[in-house]
Amino acid sequence: MDEARVRAQRALIAARLPDLPAEAFTPVGGGWTCDTYETDEWIVQIPRSDYGAERLRAQVALLPELAREVSARIPVPERMSLEPDPPVMAYRRIEGAACRESPGGVWPERLGRFLYDLHMVPPEFVGLRAMSVGAVRAARRAELHALAKRVLPLVAPKERAHPQAMLGAFLDDDDLWTFSPCLTHGDLGPEHVLVSPAGDLAGVIDWEEAGIDDPAWDFAWWLHSMPGPGERALAAYGGAPDRRFRDRALTCYALMPWHEVAYGLDTGQDAFVRTGLEEALSRLPRHL
Repeated sequence: MDEARVRAQRALIAARLPDLPAEAFTPVGGGWTCDTYETDEWIVQIPRSDYGAERLRAQVALLPELAREVSARIPVPERMSLEPDPPVMAYRRIEGAACRESPGGVWPERLGRFLYDLHMVPPEFVGLRAMSVGAVRAARRAELHALAKRVLPLVAPKERAHPQAMLGAFLDDDDLWTFSPCLTHGDLGPEHVLVSPAGDLAGVIDWEEAGIDDPAWDFAWWLHSMPGPGERALAAYGGAPDRRFRDRALTCYALMPWHEVAYGLDTGQDAFVRTGLEEALSRLPRHL
């Protein structure tokens, strides 16, 4: 990160959170919505956009309530300054390594149990409203149609038919849309699952995309990029919660890189556009 930007944000944090110890001040992570810093035992986040600011405020409302309901540690905002923009949030660092660095241990089973607890939380317990599957489907349709207008023109004409067919099959098959929507993490990849040195689940971080959605999204990456731990987590969860769960998880996995392409376009980072397109084409389900 640019040194001038780091200095400016350190000054912002000192002004907005004057009682926060800040002997060390180190940029961490590569998140898309917030600049994140480690300062002593704290993690501090500053949003990069209006969307990031909206999601940070949502976390401040959600996470303290959710922490009472789940079986592993999650960030709990303790120090914050929400007005004026940009809002600033700090929570105590959760000790642990990204799970890719700690392949052994019982953390996949713990993760499955954690997801079961999360998906069973009544939305009203944490200040959210339940949504019907029809409402989730309508929101997904609008999201994916908007993404398709940006992503598909970047795909070679001879290669567009396959992703178009996947999108149509996913959105138009009524049998896929019979699940029970629930509270989901929404962006559950390996960098967001922290593991202790003993191989236990230490915590789950980065809740920017939390909301009411399809439970398959929280398993999609694991079942197809780390299938060993993913299958263990799903077994501890209690197995697939509905008949078409795995079909949806496969399509969700294929669609994830579309967001990377959009992020690259929004931020002018051609590397994200290129790698997102490559990954999107490589993940297309073969049966279409």
